[in-house]
Amino acid sequence: MGGVALTLLSLERYREGQIALFRLLRARGLFEREFPSPRLELSVMPEGTVPYRFWMSGGGGGGMVELEFRHSYVIVPAPPSDSGETIIEVRAISWERYSAGTYKVVSVDTGPWRFTIKR
Repeated sequence: MGGVALTLLSLERYREGQIALFRLLRARGLFEREFPSPRLELSVMPEGTVPYRFWMSGGGGGGMVELEFRHSYVIVPAPPSDSGETIIEVRAISWERYSAGTYKVVSVDTGPWRFTIKR
């Protein structure tokens, strides 16, 4: 989508939740001197009785001509066990830079990127 390749490399399922590992690849802009960091806006379906929470649990990346990142996200709670499939959707990718003690969004790539996992 929009020059951004996003791949769900793996999904670890646990009773308490899941860990999704993503690989993100996009061309670096001509005037991007600093490396922005991606933050994924996630949603999961089907929805359970408790709202999902998401947080990045690790990763990194960078690059010269292309920016490549691998980031893992924790998703809790686990989706309902009676669902036949789980859909993980990345609605947007915010590219952020850290400066003067705060993060600033410098650009946004709008999805969605959708991954369907069958049980």
